[in-house]
Amino acid sequence: MHTVMILIALLGAVIIRWLWSPHDPNDTQRWHSTLFYFLFPPLLLLMTAMAVVAMGTHGKMLGLGNGHFSYGLAVLFIGCAIALLIWQFYTGTQSLRQLEETSHSPLLEKTKTTIAGYPAYLLPTKIPYSAQIGWWQSQLVVSQGLLSILDPSQLEAVIAHEQAHLYYRDTFWFFWLGWLYRITIWLPNSRELWEDLLLLRELRADWKAAQTVDPLLLAESLVTVAKFTVQYPEVGCAALSCTANKSRLEERIEALINEKEVIAPPLLNLGRELIWTLTPLVTMPWHHH
Repeated sequence: MHTVMILIALLGAVIIRWLWSPHDPNDTQRWHSTLFYFLFPPLLLLMTAMAVVAMGTHGKMLGLGNGHFSYGLAVLFIGCAIALLIWQFYTGTQSLRQLEETSHSPLLEKTKTTIAGYPAYLLPTKIPYSAQIGWWQSQLVVSQGLLSILDPSQLEAVIAHEQAHLYYRDTFWFFWLGWLYRITIWLPNSRELWEDLLLLRELRADWKAAQTVDPLLLAESLVTVAKFTVQYPEVGCAALSCTANKSRLEERIEALINEKEVIAPPLLNLGRELIWTLTPLVTMPWHHH
């Protein structure tokens, strides 16, 4: 019976992902829809695996026996998910540790500084770079290259964008979203949904920054920084030019020029849809030893 549960969950996850299609940039339900299609499959698979592991290999469910094969699959999936979570946490911690070590290096005494009124780590590289790095209380990182190509007003706009990431705790929430992405990267449209979420994150930060600075200045800064290729970590980092390929860059600039409002709905608004992911746990009372 547990094998049937796993197959149903896999089929449901695949179908949900196949049903997703890219949304119109002007769609007001884009955040809500993208989050649903992104979250439902991994949560359904996790709940199913947890239910199978909790019920064990003995007993019957609805008259059907339970075997070791389905139990092993569930244990393997949960084990891989935990291993990925540990690895992701470790790599994020290492990045923060390297940042701290760099700031205390005797060769880089002025690495920790204040930019536009905010404390920041100053990286001695010519490549323009700005990002929030960390967990709940992320830290601002800015490169020497960024300071050299932007004027004070543009720099202020960039810092406002990064402070928006801190306001929304993007590094924390996308740490967990990134984990769910990695454990179900093999599902249809996983990469497309993840990139869409990254884009929506940047659109929201742009909109928040535009409440305090000139949106045209931010657009100019974005175009300038996007000319340079920088490899950003996808988890634990929220950067100005993240996902800034040509089409996405145009969408962000258009949103800034038109002052388009971009606000993500509370996760609680997804409760009615995501409640169905708990179905595997609800079936546990039908399991008898």
